[in-house]
Order: sequence, then C-alpha cells, then structure tokens
Amino acid sequence: MLLENKTVAVTGASGMIGVYICRSLLKAGAKVIGVVRTPSKAAFLAEEGVEFRQADLNDPASLQQAFKGCDAVVSNAAMYIASKSMGNWKAHEKANQEGTGNVMEAAHLNGIKRVIQISTFGVYKFSITRSINEQSPQINGAKRQGGPYRATKQTSEALAWEIAKTKDLDLTTLRPAGVYGARDNNLIRPMYKLLRLPLLLLPSISFPFVYAGDVANAVVGALENDSSIGEAYNVGGDIHQVSDVLGALISVLDKKPKLFSLPLPISIKVDNSKAERDIGFKNCPLEIAMEEIVGEETPPPYLCK
Repeated sequence: MLLENKTVAVTGASGMIGVYICRSLLKAGAKVIGVVRTPSKAAFLAEEGVEFRQADLNDPASLQQAFKGCDAVVSNAAMYIASKSMGNWKAHEKANQEGTGNVMEAAHLNGIKRVIQISTFGVYKFSITRSINEQSPQINGAKRQGGPYRATKQTSEALAWEIAKTKDLDLTTLRPAGVYGARDNNLIRPMYKLLRLPLLLLPSISFPFVYAGDVANAVVGALENDSSIGEAYNVGGDIHQVSDVLGALISVLDKKPKLFSLPLPISIKVDNSKAERDIGFKNCPLEIAMEEIVGEETPPPYLCK
C-alpha cells in the first residue's frame, strides 16, 4: 500500500508508542486519524496534522464510527499495569483481548482489510540459551502465564489472527520488546528519578530495548510492503544492559551520578532479521535516541517537582 493520501486510523494515538506511529505515518504522506478516549492528552499532535476521533476499545459502536473512511487501522492501544491483582487481570482482559476483538470487527464492518497489530515480544517464553525468533515457543495466555499484560497480549494476538482468517483481513503483527521513548512512564521517567541518587548499582542483565520511533517506522514499512500481510515480526531492538540505557540517558544530561553494574551475566536475545529483511526495520543508536527524547522532554522530568 502506498501511504500517500491514504487514511490510517491509529488506536491509542495519545500513548507513548502511538505518538511516534502517528508522526511516522504523517511523514510517509498518510492522513492520520488518532482514535483515543481523551484527545486532549496529545493535543500537540493535532497541531502536527493528526485528526482526532473519540472512541473507546470497549465501545464497538464508537470504534466503527471512528474508522469510517479509513484505508487501514493500526491496533496499538493496550493496557499495561505490573500488578497481578484480580482486578488488573480483568482490566487487562477487557482492554487487550476484548478491545482487540472490537477493533478487528469495527475494521471489518467498515470494509477495511489492512490491519497492523502492535503485539509484544512478551508473548514468547523467555530463554537465556537461544535467540528468540518468530517461531519460538509462546506462553499460554489462556492459562495466565506471564502475568496480566503478557498473557492478555498473547491471547489478543491469537484472537487477531483468528478474526483475520474468518473475516478475510490482511493482518500483520509487530512484536516489540522493551520500548522506550519520550513520555515513557515505564522506563525513561523512572530512570529520571534514579538520577537524583549520587550512586547507582544496577544488575548487568541484557535485554532487547527498542526505540519507539523504530517501532513506528516498522509500522510504515509493513503497510508499504504487501508481502508482510499474514506475517508476524520481531522488532525487538538491540541487546543492552539496563546500565547501558541509563548511561546513554545521563550522557546527554548535566546530572551525572556514578554508575556501576553488578556482575549477573543473564541475556535475553531476539532475532530481528526477518523484520530487517522484509520491512526495513532498523535500530537507532541509544545515544541518538536519548538525545531526541531529552530534546522533546525539556526540561527533563527529574528536574520538575
């Protein structure tokens, strides 16, 4: 699909990854519809050219209305809360699993065939002995393996593939790993808080971290390459220690605490070669990504009360 003058709906457009997806689509020439519950959360995107339509993942009628006139849908909205309480299980199931079904059905009812789903690297069974590719064993979300987020994302991706098959939708799924970027409440902003400390001791655990801008560019690459239809792709990023990520952040800030890594040689590896080959996936160097993040979050949150 050539994106020039195409209309693409993005659910969760006001979230951390959603903002980057909207910008990459705009850069590719698409008209972007941000489908969100609260448009005011990303009002700056309206100034950049995004049209907002209000809808809720658990309100099928609002989704159907929001998708009118669109050529493709990026199913990006999801819930992530670390707690394993029963209430959080139900909330994750409602947002991630039921919400995915509603998005896919709303696309079908609008005659939209092309759908990109933002899944997660967390659908896999993690291993420290092998690199994880798209055929690697997955957790059993139906048995609640992996916690509320990973479990419901695994079942939501399975549901998306099932609906795509029965409704004849052209689906591609992307599986990012540890995503970081501006307005990131899960990784970067907690790191800002750590910068208040004079000394930091971190375990030397290696994990694939991916810049949200690279995930967004992978969305564009998948939409523009029809051979990606029916395929799942790891977009897991390069392998870094947590200290590498924090070190890249503090290297572009004036506040520079002493940073030490504790020896703990555990590494989770991901094979991104399929995405690199098919949809042009690339990893932005940590330092460059951090410069962009800090530039967008000036003054940095750790300086704010």
